[in-house]
Amino acid sequence: MLFNKKSDDASADRRGLEGRPAEPAAAPSRVQIGASTQSVIDAWLTITGNLESQGDVRVEGQVAGDIRCANLVIGRDATVSGDIVAEEAVVRGKVKGTIRANRVILQDTACVESAIYHKVLSVDEGASFDGQSCRRQQPQQEEEASARIVRSLPREAPTVDTFERSNGPATGTGLHPVDA
Repeated sequence: MLFNKKSDDASADRRGLEGRPAEPAAAPSRVQIGASTQSVIDAWLTITGNLESQGDVRVEGQVAGDIRCANLVIGRDATVSGDIVAEEAVVRGKVKGTIRANRVILQDTACVESAIYHKVLSVDEGASFDGQSCRRQQPQQEEEASARIVRSLPREAPTVDTFERSNGPATGTGLHPVDA
């Protein structure tokens, strides 16, 4: 058996039918139907701003902004400061911000300070997680509902200081000391 021997017909195929060099094959398009793509933010790259992709994203560098993608992998030395929305998020590095994904995996080197909305959450031994975990049937869709609620809230909640500036000194607040 010879696996590496090229036949004489192969050289004829390269020349084309009439002895001329064959046309180069068309380069495949970047996105092929059914083929997944992955964008990589390498270790020497810092992005300030939101990142959105239809495909998968792997972050090895720094992102200061929100990420929305299909599947997200945050590398061991990577940092993300912003909200994450994905089908699946695998965290090996640092995250500060809300994570919304059907499946969230915090691996042993993860350091996460955020709220996590998920269907499935896995936390490996050694991972650091400081925040709240909320199980939801559709964790990604709730982001839009909560964003509408936040947008409808007043920009600044009234404080005693803002009350006094517009109404004079606050008296009779209705608060009374508790009798001992």
